[in-house]
Amino acid sequence: MKYLQKTEGGLQQFLVQTFEELRDLIENGIVDIGEYVFRGQSNATWKLETTLDRLIRHARMTGAKQGALEPFVKAHLDRFRLEIRGRRGDNPSKLAEDDLWALGQHFGLATPLLDWSQSPYISVFFALAVITEPNIERALWCLHRARVAQINKKLSAKERLLLIFPDSDDNKRLLGQSGLFSKGPVMKPLDEWVKQRSQASKEAVLLKVVFPGDRTFRKAALKKLQLMNINHSTLFPDLFGASLFCNIVSEAYEV
Repeated sequence: MKYLQKTEGGLQQFLVQTFEELRDLIENGIVDIGEYVFRGQSNATWKLETTLDRLIRHARMTGAKQGALEPFVKAHLDRFRLEIRGRRGDNPSKLAEDDLWALGQHFGLATPLLDWSQSPYISVFFALAVITEPNIERALWCLHRARVAQINKKLSAKERLLLIFPDSDDNKRLLGQSGLFSKGPVMKPLDEWVKQRSQASKEAVLLKVVFPGDRTFRKAALKKLQLMNINHSTLFPDLFGASLFCNIVSEAYEV
């Protein structure tokens, strides 16, 4: 397949060099593109690791006692539920567990969720939105929903990887970003979950598309995405988005 770099079980990795090649792969190269959800990351070497996984890993690195994960995660969520009392306006709706995690996700809580989008181009934008060192490659991850569901049928509830579409009104950003979340076993990066669970798979469950992060690629790609009306202002319909939009526009000018 064009641009294919390597295959490892249900994980395929692609490499493109220009935005035109990236668009060609998305629109012409990936079969069943509508069956995937997408995530952009500003460093192609990063695993698909949640903020809660990182919190636990960093705590262990600094000498924290290793205990059972399940009661720790429950206590963490219960603490958040307690701390947000009186901070959600008048007569707030009662949130289910996944909706509570989703609310915390966009307000800085370490959670077992990963952000995804139903739009590959919104995900490419998030991969490019932050300036990094020019030699650091970015990545677009593509997760096949139906194939994940097939794997889940063979697993216990605690082992499954779930896709969550929150129906809470507390987070308006999700609508603009065509957003959803994945939730899997704690301390198991999603890419490792796929590799472990799809060793014998002949079909791709997860795609990783690697592309440059240098100024030339980034400037050209952000210009094309702007023509698609994909920018901070549309994805974050608040003061935060307005500020980031102004910052990224200013990057185009020589200082």
